[in-house]
Amino acid sequence: MKTKIRTFIAIGALGIIGFTNINAIADNKSLVNAEVVTESEEMLTIEAWMTDANVWTSELKVATTDAEEALEVEAWMTNESYWTSATVVDAVETEETLEVESWMTNLSLWE
Repeated sequence: MKTKIRTFIAIGALGIIGFTNINAIADNKSLVNAEVVTESEEMLTIEAWMTDANVWTSELKVATTDAEEALEVEAWMTNESYWTSATVVDAVETEETLEVESWMTNLSLWE
């Protein structure tokens, strides 16, 4: 029972300290921002091209269409010798078995 009461008291004390610190930091931060930081932005101006209807509603027709050159099949692309291997591999690659070494089971290394 003592432990529960102490726990509740500790939680309550930490909560009160936390809230007062948050308020203190927030108040200090707003004062610092009000005194030090002054932001100023340049005024945006509307330029003539922004309101020109010709820029936004262009009736310009493009007579030529962009087209890429057709790709050609070259001789090496259809040559079977480029795509098949001359050597045949019949042997299956085998790996060595794993071994447990002394350092792997040494408890002093893992603690």
